Amino acid sequence: MITPISLFNASCTECGLKKLCFPLGLDKADMLRLDAIVKRKYPLQKGDALFTTGQPFQAVYAVRAGGFKVSTVSASGEDQISGFYLPGDILGTDALATGNHISTAIAIDTTTVCEVPFQDLERLASQLPSLNHQLLSLMSKELADERMHAELLSRKSAEERLTLFVLWLSRRQERRGFSGTEFRLGLLHRDVALYLGLTPETVSRILARLAEEQVFSWRNKQIEIFDLQALIVLAGESQHEKTNSPRAQCG
Repeated sequence: MITPISLFNASCTECGLKKLCFPLGLDKADMLRLDAIVKRKYPLQKGDALFTTGQPFQAVYAVRAGGFKVSTVSASGEDQISGFYLPGDILGTDALATGNHISTAIAIDTTTVCEVPFQDLERLASQLPSLNHQLLSLMSKELADERMHAELLSRKSAEERLTLFVLWLSRRQERRGFSGTEFRLGLLHRDVALYLGLTPETVSRILARLAEEQVFSWRNKQIEIFDLQALIVLAGESQHEKTNSPRAQCG
């Protein structure tokens, strides 16, 4: 098992997530140049903030283990969860336009990240076309994730919102070469409820019923999908959409 500490010590060339992160498409020499600017932060504990709203933008972060929930504060002063970032994801780009972070990132578990100073990254990207292309792809991914969240919230049925969210997580796992039917997810049900615009009670009730119906279970941070086809139907999708929908490419 790869522990957060062992991930902290790993270089880009040794990291198991190198096919999901910035090193994608880089040769060994270029990867070493990237590795030279990366700062490996000590693990954050659950509840620790990586950055907060209003903090000056200095770096982007690659998640190596654990994960984050990202939230903003509404006009009424309530927290609104806008996204989740898991191993292989890059976060911090919310501040590119303004120079200050417009959201807060909180660790949802013991979490390790690579900190990449953005000025150094921009300078290196100008010399490495493949890395520059990845920066552009990263920005477009943020827009795709925003569209995904908007679509989740547009679903009238609470069941559709929740099942589509679980289906999105499953597909994300598959695209990263992991099992799409059994995986760990350190998210609290109340955080998922906030993200989906539902109440925790509604989420708990739907989860209990779908577990009883043997569609999927979500217990103790472990998701197990028993009937993928039933999940697809409940989410309002089809096998054809799985292959061709833009949603299947995000994450």
